[in-house]
Amino acid sequence: MSNFDNFDNFDDFSDNLGYQFNESFSDGWEGLTQSIKNIYNKTADKLDDELALPVAQKYVNDALQKFVTDNVKSILELRVELHDDWFRLYCTVNAAGVYAEVAGNFSLVHAQLDRNVQRFVFGQLTYTDVLNLRCESFLKLQGVKLAIWFYHSVLKKDPLGVILTYINIARAKEDIIYLDINRWLKKNQKIMSTLHKVQVNYGEVEEDQLILKAQINYRDLLGGSSGEDIIGDDDEPELMHGPIHPVDDATEPSTE
Repeated sequence: MSNFDNFDNFDDFSDNLGYQFNESFSDGWEGLTQSIKNIYNKTADKLDDELALPVAQKYVNDALQKFVTDNVKSILELRVELHDDWFRLYCTVNAAGVYAEVAGNFSLVHAQLDRNVQRFVFGQLTYTDVLNLRCESFLKLQGVKLAIWFYHSVLKKDPLGVILTYINIARAKEDIIYLDINRWLKKNQKIMSTLHKVQVNYGEVEEDQLILKAQINYRDLLGGSSGEDIIGDDDEPELMHGPIHPVDDATEPSTE
């Protein structure tokens, strides 16, 4: 006896066949969905892992030259010497009739490089050493020396943060200096495109190299060559946190 003989008419048979198909399809779809979820979770776990990206001291200085020195008229030189957990920053400034070669020791407090914010935060470890100082007049030279002495001996502070703020390079708050490089990077399509795929969450300083801890942005990576996100910014607004104009908000991280 065929399965058809169990039903009074073809309509009953077709209805039951449709029900069985739906049940079978539902079970199969649930299994397929679970398999996709398992694969996705395994992939996401890998993509969530941090990648350590070592950057040699030479390339750090090349980047400072390209993105800062070459774009700021008052900065003649900006370079670093990297050591374990700290670095020494050398800067040559020529502004307002004052030529100064200075150096100071810093720690890397925070590094953030993503699609919205490109920022380094430094902690000043020592007072700034004035290696060379020349001025357009003797009176200005004495005035600058007096100002440095006043900051170090009376205020017990260092004037570097004030100087960097004055020449519009960085923002300072106490002994913390915020350097936002968005204004120099935003026109570099290659770098900005990379920051849509990989974001740097923080960094560590080692001897002769900077270690950037990065994470892959899987939503942008999966967008492929079309340049369109599978998940839009409206779907995950938390990813947009951070100052839209970081230079204006450089004195402290966003609290949005």
